[in-house]
Parts: sequence; structure tokens; C-alpha cells
Amino acid sequence: MFKSKTLLLSLLTIISLNIFFSCKKDELPMPNNSLQKYTTSGSKILSNSQPIQLIGANAFHVFSAGSTDMNSWNIDISREFIGNIKETQLQGNPIKDSNGAYLYSLQNIIDDNRLNNRITIICAFGWDGKNETEFTGKSPTQTTWWNDYKIKLKSWAMYFKDQPDVWIEVWNEPYRYDCADGYTDLVWMNDMNEMVGIIRNTGNQNIILVPCAQQGQDESVLINKGNEFLTDKSNIIYDIHAYEKWLLDNNSSINNRLEQLKLKNIPILFGETAPLNAGILMNPNSFLNIIYNRGLSVCAWVWKKDENDKDALLTATGSPNDNNNNNWGTTYKNLTSKVRKP
Repeated sequence: MFKSKTLLLSLLTIISLNIFFSCKKDELPMPNNSLQKYTTSGSKILSNSQPIQLIGANAFHVFSAGSTDMNSWNIDISREFIGNIKETQLQGNPIKDSNGAYLYSLQNIIDDNRLNNRITIICAFGWDGKNETEFTGKSPTQTTWWNDYKIKLKSWAMYFKDQPDVWIEVWNEPYRYDCADGYTDLVWMNDMNEMVGIIRNTGNQNIILVPCAQQGQDESVLINKGNEFLTDKSNIIYDIHAYEKWLLDNNSSINNRLEQLKLKNIPILFGETAPLNAGILMNPNSFLNIIYNRGLSVCAWVWKKDENDKDALLTATGSPNDNNNNNWGTTYKNLTSKVRKP
């Protein structure tokens, strides 16, 4: 809940500079009608009308586009960290932002994911790449960049509306974990309706990810308002984040909570889970087994080569990272190797 998702810019800049100056990628063609169409029906995510289960990872391709290394892990979907919405471009060559980081354009990221048959979720993590403007834990309308963000969201929706493998998540982990910001389910309804409306009013009918409350971990808003929110809407998936409120729960309770969501017949995806969040080392293994056996979709935090980061899936050499993290790398790689069972 409290973790910062801003990486060390110095490290990322070095990596990005090496890639930028050594291998400049040509523009890939725009998508055509042969692309798969993604929709929802009840609790199911569909591809060309067939139910699918997606197992993916969060990624930092905005700093270093290229997802070919995900292929050996059989990653279906890449949820992309966009931490500087203000300066990240829709298309074009990488740029150096005001923080000194090199940023790849959204289309660069998507082209490479598409080349590797991977769905892209573009997720709004931060306004201008600074810690104080991260989206997590904030009430959207109370931010100083709210109106400017809505303009950016509209531009994303318009640009990607004919690319069905590009899904937009409207906000990462909104509202404080303790509801001390005046949160109510009505606030959630109003905010999410406004952001979804901005996307749909452009004619974009692609999948939209809508986050839960309490920094993404509290599914009670879906029990209370999930069906009501979906009235007259289509292709919405709810994103739940599984950290302390899930991973420290017992299996019986987790199954009961998932059963309550199943009864609501609403589509959900667990957009983040990892062994470390607010300083407590957890073990996601049982949770992942439950999710997999129920045919639900999930994305790990995080596709990163750094054995010193307990949440990183990879070591610096690209092996599964099992360094003091309950064998997180191997655990998740084993999951990605399983046959999907929607």
C-alpha cells in the first residue's frame, strides 16, 4: 500500500541510453482488422468471443522498450508503468524528460508488445515522474493535475481506439488505504464514471481497467457497487491488487471473498501481487494457486532484473529471482508455464 513505484532514475537512464544509441527501432505498421477483439461477458474476459485466462507482469518498458525477454516466461499481458504522463509521448523517438530519464513513446512500447503477441495495459502511475505526484493513495479530483490528466486520458483514448490490444487503466491505486481522505463508494462511482466516460466519448470501445479503492486492495466497493457501475457499460474489467489484505489472509477466507465476487458475475483481474509491499515479507504462492484454479487473470509486480529488489522477478543475469523473497521468481515462472484454464 505504501510502496513507491518510482525507480532509481540514474540506473534507468544508463540502461535507456545504451539501448537508445545502439538500436533505434523502425516504426512498425499500424494494426489491421486481423487483430484479436477483446471483450467481456459476465465474469469472463473474451478473445474473439472465447474465454481466456491471462498471466502477465507489470513492466517498465517506458524506460527501455522491448518485451522479447518475456517470451520465455509465456507472459500474456504487460501492464505498463507510466510514471510521467505529462511528458510521455504517444509516438516518436525516445525523449529525455525533465527528470533526466529517457522515455519511450507509448506506441514504441505497444508495437514491441504486439510483435510478441502481448496485450498492453497502459496504466497511469504518476503525473510528472516525481514521488509527490504518484497516483497511488490519492483521490483523483483532489490532485492539482486532475484537469490536465483528463486531457491526457482523452488523448490516449482517441489515439488507441483502433488498437484493440491496447487497454487503458484509468488510475493506479486510488484513495488512501484508511479512507482518511473522505472516501466513500459514491466518490468512487463518480470518479470512475467520469474517467470511463472520457474514454468512451472518444469512440474507444477497448477494454478499460477500473481500480478498486483503498489503494487498489479493497474489493468491497465491487460487492457494493460493481454491478451498478456496469449498467449501460461494456468491456470493463475491475483491477484488484493483492498485497497485505489478500496475502496475509487465510485460504478459506480468500476463497470466500472470491466466491462473493463470483456471485456478482463481474470481470476481475488481479493487476498486482508480490511478496513485499509495506515492509512485510509475504508468500503469494497459495494465493496464486487459488487464482489460477479459478481461471482468474493476474499480473505480477514486477518484471525487473534486480536480485536486491525482493519484488523483482529476475536477477541481473535474467534468471528467476529467488533471493530472500519466498522464491518469488521461480514461483511466478512456474505459474506462467501452466496451461491457461479460463
